[in-house]
Amino acid sequence: MHPRKRLSQSFRALTTTLAATVALVVGAPNAAAQGLRDFPYTDSLTAAQHKQARWRALDSTGRLALGFGTDYPALRRRLGAAALHLNRPANAMQHYRRALRADPLDTTARVGLVVACLTMNQPEAAAFYARHLADSVRAGLHLRARYAVRQIELEVSGQSTTSDFRGNATFTRLSIGSQISPRFFLTQAVSYYGQSVQLPELSFTDVTYAIRQPEYYALLTGQISGRWQARAGYHYIGCQFGDRDYPGHIGYAGLAYAHPYLVVQGGYSQGTLTDTVRRQADLRLTAYPLGNMRLYGFGRTSVVRSGGRNAPNTLLGLGVQVRPWGWLEVFGSSGEVPILLEANAAYVYNLLDPQRRRAGASAYIRLPHHLLWRVHYTAEQRHRALTGATNYTLYALTTALAWTW
Repeated sequence: MHPRKRLSQSFRALTTTLAATVALVVGAPNAAAQGLRDFPYTDSLTAAQHKQARWRALDSTGRLALGFGTDYPALRRRLGAAALHLNRPANAMQHYRRALRADPLDTTARVGLVVACLTMNQPEAAAFYARHLADSVRAGLHLRARYAVRQIELEVSGQSTTSDFRGNATFTRLSIGSQISPRFFLTQAVSYYGQSVQLPELSFTDVTYAIRQPEYYALLTGQISGRWQARAGYHYIGCQFGDRDYPGHIGYAGLAYAHPYLVVQGGYSQGTLTDTVRRQADLRLTAYPLGNMRLYGFGRTSVVRSGGRNAPNTLLGLGVQVRPWGWLEVFGSSGEVPILLEANAAYVYNLLDPQRRRAGASAYIRLPHHLLWRVHYTAEQRHRALTGATNYTLYALTTALAWTW
């Protein structure tokens, strides 16, 4: 045979072999993926991956199976476990909820959902889902049906200003949280705010007045379902200005909806403070783009109505988990408001002077023995109530220590 013809035949044989090899390599995954349409194959494969703790492989296989329409409770349970081990608790919540929807008696899925809710800092939802678990299982999750005292927090704050007419201020707050049942939670707090101010605009002298505010706050939270939550609160502020008393009473009502990747909350406050009727409407949004607590954004829009005028205020913030035991938040707000109620109307800052802008940072540090330490710093621009053209800056440093059972 002519050498050139022999070379040509060898080349064709080589190309045929390469084509067959490529088809085998490429076709094998496609064949395996096609096999995920079959229940016995999918169930056997994902069960083996779950047993071997191959979480990434299980997650990939499960996603393909779901894409092909293969969906059943055991697969959802395994995918929920994989998501938890891969630090995607929001994704785990979705899988476990689907499993529970198919079988409400699925204890494994219920426990997984409770763990995912706790990981996403949703203790009320976790208690709600855990109510059908055995006492021994709840004890292992540290979720009893009732707690006379669930949490104690002590908060201390100091404030200083750049104004010669506004003295330093102190704020102390003691809060106690209780769990009445797996659906209802009560938070109560007593606090005291004190500051000295000068009002030469009224007296034409450097007379110093003392502001004293003993306060009581109560918030009742009801977990309507795994996603919906209702809140009702009451805040008493016994404002004492000089030798005169201005008792204030504020009522609050709110409704929150929790999606695995975001939480939306609306609220309304109304009451009388310093002889003036105050109303405030809030809309708050917290988003978890990664499906965990490593990164989250939050914002709040408020409209305060006081003295016949509406005053809007907007806050935006970002939170980052910088260590397994620590988080850092930064935030800023803008919009002149005569008074601003925050955290379900739990906080009322400086009733005398309107707030214009504020920026701050917070650090949350998880300590041993179920302790959480919080450090909070803010700088805000305010103006004197009687001479609005005079601005000053108020600095506040707050520290708090919470102990949760």
